[in-house]
Amino acid sequence: MNIKTISMTCLSLTVLLVLGECYGQENITFPSHQPGVVKAMTFNIRVDSILGGFHRWKGRKEIVFDVLKDNDADVIGLQEALYSQTQDVQQALPQYNNYAVGRNDGKQKGESCAIFFKKDRFQLIDSGTFWFSDTPSLPGSKDWGNMPPRICSWVLLRDKTISSDFYVYNVHLDAFSQNSRKKSTRLLLERIATRKTHDPFIVMGDFNMDMDNPAMEYLQKSDIQSPYPKMVDAWQSIHPGEGGKGTRRNFKGNFSGKNIDHIPVSEHIKVLEVNIDRYHVNGRYASDHFPVIAKLVLEKQQNRAISSQLPANNGIIKKQAEYTQPAFMY
Repeated sequence: MNIKTISMTCLSLTVLLVLGECYGQENITFPSHQPGVVKAMTFNIRVDSILGGFHRWKGRKEIVFDVLKDNDADVIGLQEALYSQTQDVQQALPQYNNYAVGRNDGKQKGESCAIFFKKDRFQLIDSGTFWFSDTPSLPGSKDWGNMPPRICSWVLLRDKTISSDFYVYNVHLDAFSQNSRKKSTRLLLERIATRKTHDPFIVMGDFNMDMDNPAMEYLQKSDIQSPYPKMVDAWQSIHPGEGGKGTRRNFKGNFSGKNIDHIPVSEHIKVLEVNIDRYHVNGRYASDHFPVIAKLVLEKQQNRAISSQLPANNGIIKKQAEYTQPAFMY
């Protein structure tokens, strides 16, 4: 066999290998999502404030966008997002729709608990916002010791891939008042218990308390009897009893500290994995919080209306009408 023949043989083998590899890649398909599996992220992106100095939004928003794009979550709950910040995120992530309400006026003023969801997969069925106060349908209302208004925004989404619905609740509880956090968790539980249908639910947000806080324990009904639906924390379901994984580190990368950002889910949702993203660019972080990301399995269920069996006036409030104006919806 001469050199020319050997060269041609090697070339032919190389071509076959390349073509075979290409065809192999072409035949193996990786869907963008698995039916029934929802990747959820909660992320306090830190409000843009003149007091932020080096950490103003304009200097770190690209890092926020990187975090959101790299994780590619199906549903995202943002806390502390002003209207302008929500617009920036929406522009950077056109594959999502969002529902957001400003906490000060129920429109565009003040921080929001914005919920982003992939528009090719999910259909918005219903939405609303309530304030953690004695008058939860009144925009801007505040009680119980919290200085700024505190809110929960929620959506009911239909997963078009499996024709199944689920709720997403996004909250930001008070940073200083334990009384406010205690009453807020009870109001949250009441609203979940009286949701219109018996579809599964995902709660996400900045709770401003670690798992050992009594209000957080009550939320999960840890050895506590209550008339409210049971839920489990995504992190604790995968890492039971594991602490020391801080999610608020003041723009630093420390692993220690309290985990105050959580993703509790209804008890029939299976948690596949959960992570905390500490991405940074040359030591600069996206926010003073780290996002928490959970991969969840939602079982297909029939939409069933539910009638609450909660005791009348259960020690928090009387039932209020829901505030449902989508103030800035894309």
